[in-house]
Amino acid sequence: MQRQRIVRSFALIAVIILIFSALCDIAFAQYATIPYGSKGDNVRKMQDALRRKGFYKGRVDGEFGPETRRAVIRFQASLGITADGKPGNKTLTALYNGGSSAINQVNGLKAKSVTATNPHSLYYGCTGSRVSALQRALRATGHYKGVIDGVYGDLTELAVRRFQTSKGMHVDGIVGKETLARLNNAQKAVKISANFLLTTGSRGAEVSSAQRKLVSLSFLSPGYTNGVYDAATKDAVILWQKATKRAETGTLTESQYNALILQK
Repeated sequence: MQRQRIVRSFALIAVIILIFSALCDIAFAQYATIPYGSKGDNVRKMQDALRRKGFYKGRVDGEFGPETRRAVIRFQASLGITADGKPGNKTLTALYNGGSSAINQVNGLKAKSVTATNPHSLYYGCTGSRVSALQRALRATGHYKGVIDGVYGDLTELAVRRFQTSKGMHVDGIVGKETLARLNNAQKAVKISANFLLTTGSRGAEVSSAQRKLVSLSFLSPGYTNGVYDAATKDAVILWQKATKRAETGTLTESQYNALILQK
């Protein structure tokens, strides 16, 4: 009887490991570049996806020829990434896994390595309404074609770098005082605010994000994510500020908000 229980336990562990491995494969899928002139099922899959998205009108024959390459270029151009006709990991991830939102991702290690001297700067890894405004401004200037998701990920950083290059500026992918002013002057669709502060009475997505992070760090009760900066949220922020040796103000400036979200 004891032996049977042990066997069942090992079998259950094996199943859990297999499921976890499968989920990891899905989450971290990497697509190899498909060379021009290739033939086979991977080309057929790409053609089918391009056709369903309206970028390819030819036959799904599994041959990577001129017509398929033109379709890849059109798809890449629609995302705002380098339109070179070479379907690599970024292009195929967007094609198969959700468009531009799938490639506007944030690499945690990279985000933690980015520093900005100006506390009002926007940079890789930031989230929130000011990032959404940044994306709208970059879209208005023609440098961003992704989704407005409030995430300063790979695609948003690329757009910022392109804007800085077009203006002959120092290219660092960080929206500091000069880049912010240039963006606000270059378009009239949206004005990106230079200030950000979460305090008692604040509401919205940023408050919810801060609450979720405070919950995960055990400064706020589990499940407390009502999107309202109330007394409980203020107390939790003070606890976090004390634990991280910051001034215990009970409010979150943008630099503190991003430090909390990115756990810097």
